[in-house]
Amino acid sequence: MSELPSFTLPQVFDNPKGWGPTPQAPATLGEIPYDLYSKGDKVNRVANWINPNDSRDHRDGGRGRGRRDHVQQTYGSSSASAFAYQAEEDEESFSLVGDRGVVGANRKIGVRAVPTGGRGGRGGNVGGRGRGRGMQRLGGGRGGGPGGRGGGFRRRFGWRDFDRGHHRFASVKPTDDWELVQEIEFNRMSGLSFLAQEARNLGTYGSVGIYDHLYDRVNTKLERPLKAASGVRLNVTASQDPVLNNLASTDSSVKVFATDTVIATLMASMVSTGAWDVVVNRVGDRLFFDKRDGGPLDFPSVNENAAEPPAESSEKEASINSAAMLAGEARDVNRSYISQITAKGTVSLDHPNPFNQDNADTVDHAAYRYRILDFSAKAGEDEEEPEEQSGDRCLMAIRTEISGYIPSGKNNKQLFLRALTQHDISAQGSGGALDWRQKLDSQRGAVIATEMKNNASKLARWAFQAVLAGADQLRIGFVARSTPRDRSRHGVLGFQSYNPSDFVQQLSLSEYTAWGIVKALVDLCLGLDEGKYVIMRDPNKPLILIYRVPINTFEDDGEEEEEEDVEKNENDNND
Repeated sequence: MSELPSFTLPQVFDNPKGWGPTPQAPATLGEIPYDLYSKGDKVNRVANWINPNDSRDHRDGGRGRGRRDHVQQTYGSSSASAFAYQAEEDEESFSLVGDRGVVGANRKIGVRAVPTGGRGGRGGNVGGRGRGRGMQRLGGGRGGGPGGRGGGFRRRFGWRDFDRGHHRFASVKPTDDWELVQEIEFNRMSGLSFLAQEARNLGTYGSVGIYDHLYDRVNTKLERPLKAASGVRLNVTASQDPVLNNLASTDSSVKVFATDTVIATLMASMVSTGAWDVVVNRVGDRLFFDKRDGGPLDFPSVNENAAEPPAESSEKEASINSAAMLAGEARDVNRSYISQITAKGTVSLDHPNPFNQDNADTVDHAAYRYRILDFSAKAGEDEEEPEEQSGDRCLMAIRTEISGYIPSGKNNKQLFLRALTQHDISAQGSGGALDWRQKLDSQRGAVIATEMKNNASKLARWAFQAVLAGADQLRIGFVARSTPRDRSRHGVLGFQSYNPSDFVQQLSLSEYTAWGIVKALVDLCLGLDEGKYVIMRDPNKPLILIYRVPINTFEDDGEEEEEEDVEKNENDNND
């Protein structure tokens, strides 16, 4: 049996002062180059096998962590010169055989843009053919851009460009003499609730048109042209309403006076994205919620809630598809639509029209229902039954509108009529809407869903106006331009009818929350000092702002608006 091999542990020479051999080390180790290191030095790497002259982390391109690592000490980095291979002088004459260049392994190939004199060529060739000046990318497809036609240099859009160009203008610009009283965020109003009691009818005024059932058979194949209304449909604010002023002087329990347009705007404020404003006149212990003549409440918005709404412009002479021009077109269309489909006859109500005492033919038929709501209870947050408030009663008087009438014996139906408009589906602000003339009959559900998304604020206002009026039915018509470039000619393509309360639920809205918002604003305004205030929606933030303004604010603007309306009516009559 052979003897097993033995292993003897060699002598270990420890250097307590640093790295490297000690004086007691064998002489055979003395020729090995080394650098003196302290044992307190930080060792990052056990060995650096990459290029010692470039210790940066190539994965991040020398940015961030790579720059920090570069300034730190790397173990073995200073030994590069010791172990580097020194080339001999005869290698200077060495050269590669061939005419193609060699790209270094660490060299990055980038895509750069060069100016050209044409619109690009096939395969991204420099120079290209065509007209115009532009920028061309090397190595692209057909044309200057990669895979694109045309030689224009296109900048890539990222998160910094999100929501750029969606800036909205305020409905009225605050001045230096306006005092900010309150800021209310939308998320604070979402928890409000108020159980409004059944409204009490005060009386009906004016005359209402009878609905023509011929329009029940209208569809995209049996389109009816829309005729421009010859009469004027008045929309007088609450402080100028003779019926409400008479009620304020005779009944001390009525504290708040408003119109359905103003109250519906406040009820639908949570879904509004465009700017609006309401004027509040605090006279004694009374509140008058008014609208500005010529303000946003007189013009129904178009595609306000779309992802890309129509462009807003501060200039009066803007594009026919701008937000202001579309709102004016929608107002005229609604007036003409209501007058045309209720032209079968008229029914006189209990009292004459309070705004047309002279029975002028220029004033269109209009029916108004005045109602009183009890606001004596206190609005709470997420309460099913609000608590009663001790003290004097607080009643609200509202003037509502009835648009149409269907006589059917004892079950007469009162209608609230409005019309949606479609301008140009290829223009900015169309909201991705389908072509009504092609899809309304076959894909009515998709069309309505798109309109609920793009016009959620406007539809919510109409639904709440119908609820305030106590209408039996809400009918929404579909009116489109005859040609996309002509805003003066339209065609009626159909309609859709709803129960007002059911339609509010389809819009994912709550009447309790809507009444809670109105009640909270009423309580807030009743606690303010006597004077004039403005409740406005911030155009770019989910905020409601309340300003205290001078008593003569907007008075000059109203006179200018009336003069402009008179001049416009005279020009229309001359045409």
